[in-house]
Amino acid sequence: MRKSNDKVVTFALLNKKRALSLVELVVITFIIAIIATMAFPAYKIFQQRSKEKRLKKILTDVRAAISGTKSHNSTTDFEEGFRTVARVKGLELIEIRGGHDKGWNNTGTLPEAAKEVKQKCINAFIAKFSEGYGYPKSPKDIWDSNPVAVFPESLTGFCPGTGDDALYNILALGNISLGRPFYRNCNRSPEERIASGPVHPFHDWYPTVEFRYVPVVDTTGNASGTAYTYDGWEANKEFLIGVKDIVSRGVGIALDGSNTDDW
Repeated sequence: MRKSNDKVVTFALLNKKRALSLVELVVITFIIAIIATMAFPAYKIFQQRSKEKRLKKILTDVRAAISGTKSHNSTTDFEEGFRTVARVKGLELIEIRGGHDKGWNNTGTLPEAAKEVKQKCINAFIAKFSEGYGYPKSPKDIWDSNPVAVFPESLTGFCPGTGDDALYNILALGNISLGRPFYRNCNRSPEERIASGPVHPFHDWYPTVEFRYVPVVDTTGNASGTAYTYDGWEANKEFLIGVKDIVSRGVGIALDGSNTDDW
């Protein structure tokens, strides 16, 4: 028994020498805490830089999809942006609706009056773009599967002195369905995408951040350039014509010192 007890004592002494003292444990914990404290700000900066890059990409891509330009932050081309496709579709409608039912596209030579009226229709149609027409009708139409470019119900006043108003004076256009989305957001379900658009990269940090949309024409009485939330646009849609821009609100100052509201 004595011999056995000697072994137990010897084992205990050996393990005592290998164990950490309370002081050593406190020192190690303190060192780990210092390292974590130093690393955390760097990690947060890395996260913010990543979120800012994503925010810039969304803003650039949506604007490119509307206007028909190339995104600087991706390899995706939007040469046929929303406005470009709306213009092509509109010109096709001028040929069809102003043609087959009015005699413009009959075989043979068009009458001079018809040629003049057709050009006036084209000129008036293109001029409507500066009045907000030809842009997305609402924010939803940027990523909807069948977006609509809003146009007046009819273009009138083109009769070049022929006296034949019924034949040449009115061209019906109305809203033009473009048939394909111009911006895809894969981070939400189709219902959520249609309802509110792209997910804001800073939403998990600042729940109140949001994307807003700027109309070409605003007859609400608000200041020019007022940006509306999706819900705000829906509430004022009868006074707003054409989505021309997307902006971010609520993030604040970026790492480079610029204001993200100005991006």
